[in-house]
Amino acid sequence: MKLQGTLPNHYQGTYSQSGLLIELDGPVTIGQLVDYLGLPRKRVSLVSVNGLLGKSDDLIPDGAKIKLLQQLSGG
Repeated sequence: MKLQGTLPNHYQGTYSQSGLLIELDGPVTIGQLVDYLGLPRKRVSLVSVNGLLGKSDDLIPDGAKIKLLQQLSGG
C-alpha cells in the first residue's frame, strides 16, 4: 500500500517510500483501513484498489494493491 502526498505525515508508524505491507484479519472496507491506519478521513480523497477507484464502503480483495491519495487543492 502506498500513501501519496502528505499522507505519510499523518501515519503514526514508520513509513517507507516503498510503501506498507499490511495483513488484516477478515474482510475490510476501505474506510475501515483508513481508520486502522489512523489517517484522518477528511485528508484521504482518492483511493485506488488494483488501479481502479474505490469508495469508502468497498471491500478490499485479498492481495490488493492500494494507493491512498491526499485531498487535492489548487488555485
